[in-house]
Amino acid sequence: MAVSRCGRGLIEPRFAGSIEGYVVVDSFTGLEEGDVRILALLRNYGPDRRVSIELVACGSTVARNRYTLRLGERLVLESYIVPREGCEVRLLVDGVVLDVEEVAPASINHVDRAPSIVFVFHNHQPPNYGPDSVYRSLWPFTYVWKPVLSPYCLGPYYFHAVLLLRLGEGVKLVYNLSPSLVKQWYDVLERGIVTSSGDVIGPGSELASIVKETVDSYKMLVAGGVIEVLTSIYAHTIAGYLVDSFGLDDVIKRELEYGYNITKNLLGVDPSGVWLPEMSFSMKLLPMLGSLGLEYTFLDERYHLRVAEGDVGSPYEPYLLQDSNSNTLVVFFRDTELSNDMAFSNNYCSDIHAVKGAYKFVQKVISRFTARNVKTLTLALDGENWMALSENPPATAVFLETTLSLLKNLSSRGLVKLSTARDVVRSEPPARRLRYIPSTTWLGSYRKWRGERAEHGGFWRAVEDRIARYRRYVAKQGLDERAKSAEWALWHILDSDYWWAEFWNEEMLSLWMEEFDKHITPDSHLQ
Repeated sequence: MAVSRCGRGLIEPRFAGSIEGYVVVDSFTGLEEGDVRILALLRNYGPDRRVSIELVACGSTVARNRYTLRLGERLVLESYIVPREGCEVRLLVDGVVLDVEEVAPASINHVDRAPSIVFVFHNHQPPNYGPDSVYRSLWPFTYVWKPVLSPYCLGPYYFHAVLLLRLGEGVKLVYNLSPSLVKQWYDVLERGIVTSSGDVIGPGSELASIVKETVDSYKMLVAGGVIEVLTSIYAHTIAGYLVDSFGLDDVIKRELEYGYNITKNLLGVDPSGVWLPEMSFSMKLLPMLGSLGLEYTFLDERYHLRVAEGDVGSPYEPYLLQDSNSNTLVVFFRDTELSNDMAFSNNYCSDIHAVKGAYKFVQKVISRFTARNVKTLTLALDGENWMALSENPPATAVFLETTLSLLKNLSSRGLVKLSTARDVVRSEPPARRLRYIPSTTWLGSYRKWRGERAEHGGFWRAVEDRIARYRRYVAKQGLDERAKSAEWALWHILDSDYWWAEFWNEEMLSLWMEEFDKHITPDSHLQ
């Protein structure tokens, strides 16, 4: 048995020959007040081996025995200690120190008011179909029914729903189930889909039944108050850039309304919050968001709040943003470091490595509360890519379940409060006001979509030409059926996923540009 590939994680992998092992200091679930639980987690990847395992805490041996570890076998040892300041716990295998962890009792018990944690997952797929409705790829469905997370589950979209149903009461999270993802789920459920290879996946197929179970599960979670669902622009449109650079306010507004109606009609949700794709923001978006009754969104601490204007303070509370025309929007700023820890430091060698990573992550969350005046901690990241694109995806399932279970435990004890954004806004309206947030993204620029690839330049010039043609046509003919068909194509052309440097999709861009040209040709404005 070989260990899964390891990569960058929150903590370094620990091996002694064929044996992987970690010590976990669990200061969250002691038997008595002040107790700390110590876990030793080990697995053998080589031939059967008889080893001596020893746990030393604060200079004293708390457990020592000999075990026969068979190929692939996992061993978990548990002890409880009363910690002392500056104390360490050591895990020894055959007398060699394999892992060391400092005992740092969680001082969250001393927080006067339980801080809120708003966990936001962005589950999204771009339109994977062409103008002919034929699917060029199946990612909206692959991440539902393919056993990406085996042996723990199927795909990440399915796993999120299954996990939250299992964890049940006491967990509250926020999800952007993007309109283009939901629309594609309903494509297969209502009429079936055809792939570019000619395969047909019908609404009565076994694969479609897994999609239906997933959709129904998310609806149950909404009805049970476990999750809040946001709405979004239909495709993954970098709205801030497009309104600033091309004046596409009216186009973006209609696409936002289209996405809003999908969220409302297909999921049965009256959304109060909106997810802005790529956190692409502009002050020009405030009027259109307000026109749909959308009250709040989520931006980045590092690239949005730190350079905002107004009463800028801690990122650990929502802000009221108000422009010169009195349009308002409540903004939650994600903790950039913690969100990126989860999104990018997720390559765990194994399930036991992921468990230790989850404890480390929760300890970092707790350290925010003990070191800073935190009212609301916001974490926001992709819901699927951090899992599926990990070098060892199954371990991310263990990480997520362990993390949420620990936070649920802390929440049940009144030490933190897992909250939806709606709960926070309703219970404690923002005290601080901002008058300006700059136009940028979670990456701090737009280079990833315009500038990082040589092909970007020519294709953006082609976009500019089509926007100009669209404007001339609408000015002369109005928003007639041809203009609406061209605008539908334009929404797809401007989906940021096709432009992302590493996933550059020239095929889809070309298909939708050709579709646009069928409705508004270079000379259409003269007709």
